[in-house]
Amino acid sequence: MTIGAFLVQLIGDTFLGTHLLETLSLTPYLIFEKHYFWQFVTYMFMHADLFHILFNMLILWMIGSELEGQWGTKFFLKYYFVCGLSAGVFYLAVQSFLHGSANMVPMLGSSGAVYGLLVAYGIIYSERMMLFMMVFPMKAKHFVMILAAIEFISTVFYSRAGVANAAHLGGMVVGFAYLFLNAWLRIRAKRKKTGKKQRMRRSHLRLVVNNEVLKEFDDDDDEDEDSDPGRPTFH
Repeated sequence: MTIGAFLVQLIGDTFLGTHLLETLSLTPYLIFEKHYFWQFVTYMFMHADLFHILFNMLILWMIGSELEGQWGTKFFLKYYFVCGLSAGVFYLAVQSFLHGSANMVPMLGSSGAVYGLLVAYGIIYSERMMLFMMVFPMKAKHFVMILAAIEFISTVFYSRAGVANAAHLGGMVVGFAYLFLNAWLRIRAKRKKTGKKQRMRRSHLRLVVNNEVLKEFDDDDDEDEDSDPGRPTFH
């Protein structure tokens, strides 16, 4: 769908004078003054150039396909759009705070949603090795932590650099919160059936992988894990 939208955008703006890039990208002024609220969704399908869309689609294919296989299409799409919409809200809030509602700088691309997928990948496949900057091998969880730190610093100190770092950070923060809340609700529902007191640990986040993991979750085994102070609790 994203590739199709990019082709329509490219052909329309180049040969037909449609200005889709201006109409469908997320622009603070058009949101506040003209109420173009559809831009919160459509900006995810717009891209600046061929390199921009190739990079996002490559990451989406590499990690998104595996996450969709684990979660199922329904949850995957829900998570993807939650991260994308949140990224747009973060960008709008930061730009409005720094430059006012008359800001005409648009934001476009699926990077916010893709960064949310990276967070999920770093949680679920935390021990897998990834190449940072295509050179330095490190575990997926460390890769995601470094990305989050870079986006936070860039948002705070380099907001005028032309890259929507606030959107990337928003996708990551809300993606993590969404997965954590989902895990917490599932643990809560599970323990209500057993009548045991609910205790939430960060390791429970692994339960967002699929329903089969939750079915195999044993409350008694979980309490035994808590009793071992030397056992890692973040997976």
